Amino acid sequence: MEPLTMAPSPEALFYLRVVESAVLLFLLLVSPLLKGPSPPQYTTHATSEITTVVRAVKTPRRQLVVFLLSLAALSAFLDGSVTVGLAIFNHIFETKLPAWKGIEFYSVALLVAFAGFAIIGAFKEARGVPIWQSKLLKLFVLVALVFDVVIAIVIPLVVPIWNIRPDPNPHIPETPTPVPPVGIAPAVHFGLTVFRALVLIVLFPTLFFPRTVYEPVEQNGSGPQNGETSLLIPAAAAASAETSAGLAAPKAKYGTFNAAPSTAPPSRAHTPAPSIGGPSSSANDRTSRTELTWSEIGARLKRLAPYLWPHKSFGLQLLAAICLIIVAAGRVINVAIPFKLSEVVEALTHKGARHTVWTPLLWYVGLRFLAGTGGLGALRDLLWAPVMQFSDRSMSQLSFDHLLNLSLAWHTRRKTGEVLRILDRGAAINHIFELLIFNVIPTIADIVIAIWIFFYYFGPVLSIVIAAIMVVYGKLLFSSTWDTYIDEIMVDADVATRGIHTDSLLNYETVKYFGGEEHEGERYRDAISRYQKFEIRVMGSLSLMNLTQNLLLSAGLLAGSLLVVLDTTHAKEEIVKRYIVFITYLAQLYGPLNSLAYIYRSINQNLIDTERLLDLLDEPSEVQDKPDAKELIVTDGVIEFDNVTFSYDGRTTALNGISFKVPRGGAIALVGESGSGKSTILRLLYRFYDLAPGDGAIRIDGQDIRDVTQASLRKAIGVVPQDSVLFNNTIAYNIGYGKFGSSTEEIENAARAAQMHERICSFPDGYETVVGERGVRLSGGEKQRVAIARTILKAPRIILLDEATSALDTNTERDIQKALQNLTDGRSSVSIAHRLSTVSNADLILVLHQGEIVESGSHRELVDRDGRFAAMWADQISSADETRTLPDTTK
Repeated sequence: MEPLTMAPSPEALFYLRVVESAVLLFLLLVSPLLKGPSPPQYTTHATSEITTVVRAVKTPRRQLVVFLLSLAALSAFLDGSVTVGLAIFNHIFETKLPAWKGIEFYSVALLVAFAGFAIIGAFKEARGVPIWQSKLLKLFVLVALVFDVVIAIVIPLVVPIWNIRPDPNPHIPETPTPVPPVGIAPAVHFGLTVFRALVLIVLFPTLFFPRTVYEPVEQNGSGPQNGETSLLIPAAAAASAETSAGLAAPKAKYGTFNAAPSTAPPSRAHTPAPSIGGPSSSANDRTSRTELTWSEIGARLKRLAPYLWPHKSFGLQLLAAICLIIVAAGRVINVAIPFKLSEVVEALTHKGARHTVWTPLLWYVGLRFLAGTGGLGALRDLLWAPVMQFSDRSMSQLSFDHLLNLSLAWHTRRKTGEVLRILDRGAAINHIFELLIFNVIPTIADIVIAIWIFFYYFGPVLSIVIAAIMVVYGKLLFSSTWDTYIDEIMVDADVATRGIHTDSLLNYETVKYFGGEEHEGERYRDAISRYQKFEIRVMGSLSLMNLTQNLLLSAGLLAGSLLVVLDTTHAKEEIVKRYIVFITYLAQLYGPLNSLAYIYRSINQNLIDTERLLDLLDEPSEVQDKPDAKELIVTDGVIEFDNVTFSYDGRTTALNGISFKVPRGGAIALVGESGSGKSTILRLLYRFYDLAPGDGAIRIDGQDIRDVTQASLRKAIGVVPQDSVLFNNTIAYNIGYGKFGSSTEEIENAARAAQMHERICSFPDGYETVVGERGVRLSGGEKQRVAIARTILKAPRIILLDEATSALDTNTERDIQKALQNLTDGRSSVSIAHRLSTVSNADLILVLHQGEIVESGSHRELVDRDGRFAAMWADQISSADETRTLPDTTK
């Protein structure tokens, strides 16, 4: 008597698959309805004397959850791939293996469900919806886990997994096609089901145990506590309460591009240095500012179109047009390749027509060559190179010119290294332009053509499936707000790292003087660590995003494959041909589509870099020529300050009611303690700053310097600064900078007048001696004399001397004073002096104190007046006498 068995029927598997698929897809369709949470409320106890600085925050294990969901989706994809293989091998399999009934729908449904939740989760998280903590996701995982466990139990009871034997009943008896062992495919199906169940067993408790992180508490809701300043938007640190409350800033009057003017202090007011401690603005503000749409991308590129497109060069426009024709030809070739491959396969499968294989094979090889990087792509790159060089040249020149036109106030607030980093990344604009033309637009065209071909060749069902996949993929692709936020913080950290690097190298001697190597190394190490911390987050986020996107594309591949291979209206040979066309064309389409995710991220990253450059170009030049500005005409060189009042920051007065007049050929000296306003007078005269309306006027020969061009004004004025900075070039180049195109004889005569010729000739390379960065290879006196020679060569009508002899020894000072007297003879001059003996021959000496003129007169008059100047003179005389009477300790 045979034992009684209660084995379930194969129909049980079918119903389990249908019910699980329906429930999971229903939960997936409901998931987009999840809403964002209300803002969290944090309670503060007024009576507590303890201030909370950090708080514990429960954070879902986002990356682990997405990874496990992706593994579950991968198992469903492999399950469906086995089904496709069997379908191609046996053509029709449902009648032979009843236990496989409905598995094609089941595998696609599970792949869509698991990949869909991973994708929707990433999409929702970018908008602040806590989907990883939702009950819906927990219910989804629980349902999938229960059904997969049940199915894993039922499969061995229904399918002879362990009975590995040949199928005794081939589907097509007259064709002796070998049939695989019936147990292999069910065994794989069973193994994948068990694997998926194990993944869900790990995933389910993961949803209930989030990790705990500690974040700083913002005091009084004022945003980040470090109070740092955005690198190129200083108004973020110096803005008033009205600005921070959201009031509109006034429209910029000047600038390379229109922008809100900076309200940061021009020079004297303290400006906080950019910190590497955190983002420069709140997360919400930054996120809303960087959530870019394609229309915003287009608007930004439109601003730069004149510098990216060679609108004035017909030759370059012709090359660009040829490149576009090549791109269009590539789309046609991509369509032809799959059909030529199918013709090759068809020719090979028909024994009587093998002689016809060479024609489609040659066509296929030729088209493949043209579609590759060595064919039309190489020709396009070669022709595009001049256009790309034009864009690079134009943007570099635009940025460089704008930097030189920015005011002294702007340059005194910025770190050189950070500005250079922004300029380095400015090439990202050209990269965006190329990516749009040669990647984004062709890929979109390929998608449209593909949907049309699928509709025409395979029917509307397949085209609808592929179109739906593309729509979801595109929606996911353009919803990376959170990643953009992290990208921007990473770029900020990189810029700050470059700033520390350059700042330390420029101050190399200071670092050595104070033994700061370890300190600077730690600063740089901390900056790199911060950058790499955000870099790894970006890389991890990008990897997970790519994983979910690939799962979505895999769902389209699996669904399309099943639709093609399970089409019973065609013969087996025709199905193979159609499947080759489908899989080849889809592979060609998925390649650019997969790269589109990288391209979009690259565009987004480049836009962040571009935004820094645009912020730089938006910086207004605080000193601008008026539209009707005229050339300065200097006849007598009469300088007049008429009741000049000036403030750097609008709070502290640097000059108050300054009035004086320098007659033709007159020499005026400015003396006073540090910070009394002497250098401010010279800066205003040179128009490093402009006076506000109502704050007086500065005139040269009766012409208000605000009404003339800066170029003509500065051409008429020669300056010898206290701290002479030289170019890292030859001595001849630095002296010749005073008069471009000057001859060797003129340079040598200027050096002789500055008492520098003999010293230069003593150098091994003479006038070809390279002075080093900022002139570090020369002594202070040598640099000063080179600067004097440079001004002598310029031969201006007005001379400004800012402690021009401060770095010279006594003997050289006498010679220089004589040279300067010869230089200023017949020319108006204004000089600043701390060593009062150097201005004893001045026609008029102005004594400044706290921005006001407290005394004026000749040297003798001021000494006899017994006032502030006399006191300073007495102090210097006393110091000199003490120096002369010091005992000789060498005896």
